[in-house]
Amino acid sequence: MTEKRIYLSESGMAKLRQTFNVSHVTVWKALTYKTESALAEKIRYVALTQLGGTASKDIQKAVECETTHEEVARTMTQTFGPRVKLVYFKEGNFVRMYVDGKETEKAYCKDIASFIAFQKHVELTAMTQ
Repeated sequence: MTEKRIYLSESGMAKLRQTFNVSHVTVWKALTYKTESALAEKIRYVALTQLGGTASKDIQKAVECETTHEEVARTMTQTFGPRVKLVYFKEGNFVRMYVDGKETEKAYCKDIASFIAFQKHVELTAMTQ
């Protein structure tokens, strides 16, 4: 069984150390989920979105997406793991991201491409939690 972790090149880890002005141990603990903090979440997010990090299968499985449609409310809800949720409002074309039940972001989606970009952002956020 694999451990929950983000794989990243040594040059990527060096970039994280420089960017966040932290030690090798701090980066390692963040990428191996040994530390749970706002800084660790930022390190993981940057590793995945900007430095080509790859999530272990445990992380990928943890953020599998479940989609439900609420026709009366005219919304679509996607749940990514136990903590992160995306809600798309069909009237108004906007989306909201919730982490632990609290709204953290809101965006207008003028087209499918902007929705997919926001959806990917939400998924990556779930991977860092």
